Amino acid sequence: MPHVDQKVIERERQEAERHKHRRRMSREHIKRIKRRKRIRNILIAVAVVLLALAGMAAWFATSATKAKSEIEAAVQSASGIQEQVSSGDTASAKTSINAFAAHIDAAYAQTRQPVWRLAEFMPYYGSDVKAARDVVSILKDVSINALPKLADSAAALDFDKIGIKDGTIQLGDMGTVVQNLDAANQVISDASVRLNNISGTHIPQLTEALNTGKTKFKELADLTDMVTRMADIMPAMFDLDQTGQTNSTPRTYLVLAQNNAELRATGGIPTSWSTLTIDQGKLSMGTFDTPPRAGLYSESEAQSVLTPDERNLFSTKMATDYQDINFTPDFPRTAELASDIWQRAGRGNVDGVISVDPVLLQRLLKITGPVALVDNTVLNGDNAAQVILNQTYLTMSTQSEQNAFFAMTAAHVFDHVLHNLNGHNRELVTTMREAVTDGHVYIWSAHEEEQEKIQNTAISGALASNPAKPVAGVYFNDGTMSKMDWYLKREVTSAYDKTYPNGAKQYTIHIKLTNTADAAQVNAAPDLLRGYDANGQPRHGEIETVMYVYAPDEGRLVDWDPQFDQIATHDTLTLGAKTITLQPGESFEATVHVLASPKAGSNALVLRQTPLVD
Repeated sequence: MPHVDQKVIERERQEAERHKHRRRMSREHIKRIKRRKRIRNILIAVAVVLLALAGMAAWFATSATKAKSEIEAAVQSASGIQEQVSSGDTASAKTSINAFAAHIDAAYAQTRQPVWRLAEFMPYYGSDVKAARDVVSILKDVSINALPKLADSAAALDFDKIGIKDGTIQLGDMGTVVQNLDAANQVISDASVRLNNISGTHIPQLTEALNTGKTKFKELADLTDMVTRMADIMPAMFDLDQTGQTNSTPRTYLVLAQNNAELRATGGIPTSWSTLTIDQGKLSMGTFDTPPRAGLYSESEAQSVLTPDERNLFSTKMATDYQDINFTPDFPRTAELASDIWQRAGRGNVDGVISVDPVLLQRLLKITGPVALVDNTVLNGDNAAQVILNQTYLTMSTQSEQNAFFAMTAAHVFDHVLHNLNGHNRELVTTMREAVTDGHVYIWSAHEEEQEKIQNTAISGALASNPAKPVAGVYFNDGTMSKMDWYLKREVTSAYDKTYPNGAKQYTIHIKLTNTADAAQVNAAPDLLRGYDANGQPRHGEIETVMYVYAPDEGRLVDWDPQFDQIATHDTLTLGAKTITLQPGESFEATVHVLASPKAGSNALVLRQTPLVD
């Protein structure tokens, strides 16, 4: 019989005993054991998920920080493009355009990472992530399809090659980049609309950044739109073809010299008229003279020539008196009437109408230097407006003397300017850009396709009729029939008030008028300065002004204080009109709330007004 190890037998007994006890465990006890295991597994899984989420959060935070930095750098680059192009620094503009594209590409690379798509599913803030991705995606499209064309076109906009030399317009290589500019403009314009369609976010800082980006991009869109339009039409308007070579169709433009001392909605009475001929880019100015009365409409003709709105607001004088054709703030309408009057007087057809005033002349003299007139009066960049609009009425007693001086001055200054701009191209472009913005120069083209391209730009002076780009207007017409408006100080401001639930924005327009005349000084001046009352008697320094406040297209006047004399419409725009009379030293103030259409979105209100005198 083999030997049996007692230790082995004992182990086997103990093992059997353990199995015996295990079999005796209750179901409840077994469930508790399993539950503990399950909880342990869940905790392990949660820990793993939390660690993964923490990793993803860190990943997203890092990526978001990088994207934010790149977008901010892109906005900074874009901010300089407009000023660089406007000042003719095309080399810097090209560098900024390329930098803008590089930063957008880098931001796009961040927002395409998988963690951004996952973040879109977050409760509440997921839509914010999607909005950020959409913005960068839109900008990426611009980077690919527009910015390279803009960069390639920049050199052609060099102001060292664009300007006036020896009385001849030079456009450099502008005509060769029209197609590139047009293609880029379409992409950028579409992107601007798409950006505006992205609504606000739940995060105030993100919403603020989004709105800032929209504003900066709109500035870029406006710039490319303006440059594209000008590059497209300027060669033809200046009698130069698209490649910079000359063609055989000289242009003749009617030039209206407005006199701001007697206010009209677009500036002042068009005292002197002349023609500007452009033949193969060479400029020649005709003689300024009193407009041809033979072309004016009769009272009965005016009834049919003018619209019911025009007759109601401005009277038939708008067609029967050349001084009143710009009672309307709509310059294209004024230009059409002037062109028709010129043609009816037998002076021939014109290719367009250009309006200028002494403020523009003074700014041009600041570039070219002073000019001496035949009477030895010296006009320069500091005194021209005061001499033309005020001093002459203090020293000359007859209207014929004053008209002759105004016409002679306009002719001499234009001739001086046209032949002394050599080497001042950048200053000329900057000055003209400011004058367009301020309303001291307007252009209307008799060629429909050209007018269509400039209609919605500041240089056209057209009434705004786009609710998506809200424009309010405050315009003035003189009612004194004098030259006292030199003494009328005008302060017109607008400020955002609030946004209604439907998206419409309300603004406050504040207007203050002050008669700054010294009663003793003006009453000692010739009667023509002060004008005459209804009885034909010289006035005593008072200024009578008709004020018009226009609401934006598809907007309205909300309330006003004091009351308007009349609420009316003009080409579908709602306006309020009021006549104000101020004695020397008196002031008038008005507050008007206007509402812009919800279609304006994030586009802020633009305030347009009768141009001010420097």
